[in-house]
Amino acid sequence: MDLEYRFPAYTNLAPRKQDGGGDVAAIRGTDVLLHITPTMATPNGRILLNDGGAEPLTKQADGTLTGVFTIKGQGFYRIELTGPHGEKVDASQQYTIDVIDDQMPAVHFTKPGRDSQATPVEDLFLEARADDDYGVKQLQLFYSVNGGAPKSVNLFNGPKPLTEVSAGHTVYLEELGLKPGDFVSYYAKATDTDVVQGPKTATSDIYFVQIRPFKQGYKPSQSQAGGGGGGGGQGQQVGQLSQQQREIVAATFNQVRDKAKTKPDKFRENVVFLNLAQAKLREQVEELVGKL
Repeated sequence: MDLEYRFPAYTNLAPRKQDGGGDVAAIRGTDVLLHITPTMATPNGRILLNDGGAEPLTKQADGTLTGVFTIKGQGFYRIELTGPHGEKVDASQQYTIDVIDDQMPAVHFTKPGRDSQATPVEDLFLEARADDDYGVKQLQLFYSVNGGAPKSVNLFNGPKPLTEVSAGHTVYLEELGLKPGDFVSYYAKATDTDVVQGPKTATSDIYFVQIRPFKQGYKPSQSQAGGGGGGGGQGQQVGQLSQQQREIVAATFNQVRDKAKTKPDKFRENVVFLNLAQAKLREQVEELVGKL
């Protein structure tokens, strides 16, 4: 028995032959063509699948038989042929069917790829990279101001999917009406070409751009210089609380993104931790507001 793999069209893989085949292993949705040479003449037969299904074997002019089945999941198959008196004969051992799943795409930022600072009128250039085992269909950028509704930009949506995509976009901060103290958050999404199980989407980490004044001078406050009760210490505390809030937002974003691959107990534990962290931060903010 010889095999020929005919992979799903979206993979752009050429057919592959396997001589002396038996066990099969390929991506879900692959058609496996069997070419069988029996040890004695037989009019027909079947490919019996472990899920109860069966595919016919057709006799060719040279006495061989051909048939095809589609890999849909893990399992087994065997060959049944028709004997000289019409009886059904087990003509092979049981062979395994192994499914190779289409992997999730991967996406990350190459520029700047970290939290940063900018003035309200700067041009912010963002570059994202995505890759996938069989092709990236779409790459999108999402950004928002101070946690508002995100705006989306298509970085790549070409007619021909690519296994690796790098694309950039410039966000003109001046057009967003920003002021010092504001934040711009951004992340990217990549979608693959899987048409068998449906397109899969991956999301990058989320990053923040803090909007700073045009000129920023620093001088020690009275409290930092050893005096009593100045506002510099409170200003520093505001920055620390703001940083804590960004960390909670990023952690929450990651939890939502990774929920499907996180065990339920671990997910609930992480959510409780984030709730406690947010509540504690709220108390600290309210205490600072009272002091101010």
